[in-house]
Amino acid sequence: MTAAGTTLLSFNAQQLRSIAASRKKTDRRDAYWIAKALQAGMYPHPVYVPTGEIRELRARLSQRRVLHADYNRWRYRARSYLRAGGYPVAPGVTALRAALAAENATTRSAPPSLTDAVALCRRQEAVLRAELAQLDAALRSRAGEVEAIQRLMTVPGIGPFTATMIYAWVGDVRRFPHAKQLAAYAGLVPAVRQSGSTLHVGGITKQGAPALRATLVQAAHVLLSRCRGAEASPLQAIGLRIRGTRGRRKIAVVAVARHLLRIAYYILRDGTTYDAHRLGTMTDAA
Repeated sequence: MTAAGTTLLSFNAQQLRSIAASRKKTDRRDAYWIAKALQAGMYPHPVYVPTGEIRELRARLSQRRVLHADYNRWRYRARSYLRAGGYPVAPGVTALRAALAAENATTRSAPPSLTDAVALCRRQEAVLRAELAQLDAALRSRAGEVEAIQRLMTVPGIGPFTATMIYAWVGDVRRFPHAKQLAAYAGLVPAVRQSGSTLHVGGITKQGAPALRATLVQAAHVLLSRCRGAEASPLQAIGLRIRGTRGRRKIAVVAVARHLLRIAYYILRDGTTYDAHRLGTMTDAA
């Protein structure tokens, strides 16, 4: 329809007050008030409709998220079976993998119900692992074809999956006038409640794209704990300064995630790459 010259406008139904507040809600009345709102120009900001490429990437990323959740669910189920059968497994993925690898020797004297349940979990985990590997290979291949994703990968802590997630959920970066609005879209800005001279700043809003927010927080964890090198030092300095001496690690991680998204905004908007020297100069000046 867009190729035929038709302009499509999609709105949040809750923001169309004339329809949401009506006591009589029918399709005919909805169409009438939508037409009146369009005629008067009194309608909310249209919802962004992504292109075919962005929709394809979002679909693949959503499929990967579902597969990964199922993969973890079968692993946790195997751990619960072993613990319930009297074979405790230490916390962590490595200990669980070792227990499942030695399942035949460990549960040799176990009842058949336990061995069958653990074997089922192993088979399901193997199938889902193969599906995840195939999907990850397709995503990496697609990421190598998009120049913007390659530029996002120059930021420390951002790999192919995180860069693809940012590119897919941001879409057209020109729809955000500044980086702060993009951070608000990801729900990484603090909630503000003000009345008169009273101002209360709470936690982050957690509105917008939850998948993008979770991926950025995970990338911030990796940046603060695993990245070693001069390129990651300016971003790590931001996290250490916010963390301070009061153990505010979670606040620091969220702040670093917001900085990663702001850097990604300028990379997508200006067509540049990550410059650690420039960021370090700005950090020192602050």
